[in-house]
Amino acid sequence: MRWTITGALTASILSMGTLAACGSDPVGPGGSTTFTTALNLFQFDSTLGAGVTRLEIRLFPVSLEAREIEVEPDDAEEKIIGRAVALDPAAGTITLDLGGLTVRYGTGTRFRTPTDSRVARAPWEAQVASALGAGGQPLIEARRNRPAVPQDPADASFTANDLRLESGSDEGALEFYVDNDNFESVSTPPPNAILRILNLPLAITDNTELRLRHPGGTVPTGEVEFEAGVTSVNVAGSTLTLTGGTVVNVGGAAFDPLGDLLSLQATADAVGAGQAVRAEGRGTVTSAGPPVLVQAAAIKVEVDN
Repeated sequence: MRWTITGALTASILSMGTLAACGSDPVGPGGSTTFTTALNLFQFDSTLGAGVTRLEIRLFPVSLEAREIEVEPDDAEEKIIGRAVALDPAAGTITLDLGGLTVRYGTGTRFRTPTDSRVARAPWEAQVASALGAGGQPLIEARRNRPAVPQDPADASFTANDLRLESGSDEGALEFYVDNDNFESVSTPPPNAILRILNLPLAITDNTELRLRHPGGTVPTGEVEFEAGVTSVNVAGSTLTLTGGTVVNVGGAAFDPLGDLLSLQATADAVGAGQAVRAEGRGTVTSAGPPVLVQAAAIKVEVDN
């Protein structure tokens, strides 16, 4: 099955920017290749209409415009990532830069810092307050257990059972369960549609990548995006092997200049040196295998530090 994308969304999906925007979680030697397939807006709306769906939404900086929305497999938690702009220890609330969203916390909340997976509430609040007082906006990850049913789109309440003070410069993101009530059509774009979560109007535009992640063990047909760790490289044969055994034919594919490694030989050298190398790209599945064979059209190779 090959799904086609129309209009400006086509250019967004097929541009090299797609590779730069793919997930960047470190990929170790275990696991399997992650495959995703592009969706158009109609297909995305139909997916939500089919029942409860888990989404991972990544936002453009300082914006409620969705950069990427991925339909993903089930998980035990919902998650918010954003930068703190205010803290009220007396009320037990922290306000994020996601449209002023307020996250509550209390006696049932576990607190974490980049160096300690379990700290008391007061020192955690002190670290956040210190960062805010110095003019910073510390990165916060808030988690809660998956609700029995998706939360009403207009309900902005979120009480965290896990609050993490993070380091780094991650982008705003939400991982939530939704249904068709969260999708709002727009009669006069832009935006093309609104995805309302926690009463946040997340804009779906021509710049938004819509994707379906295929569960582990399933292999789509036709055009796909792929991502996994690299376990071996055959320079003479112009192939590399990914975790799970997927073989990617790189012959003729363009290496993304934003990657760390720009050739098969450089990739082979890094793998041979024991570095954690990760490849992501787009191409066409030529055989469901085993092993799965993919003819790459473009590829980005990075070294996870």
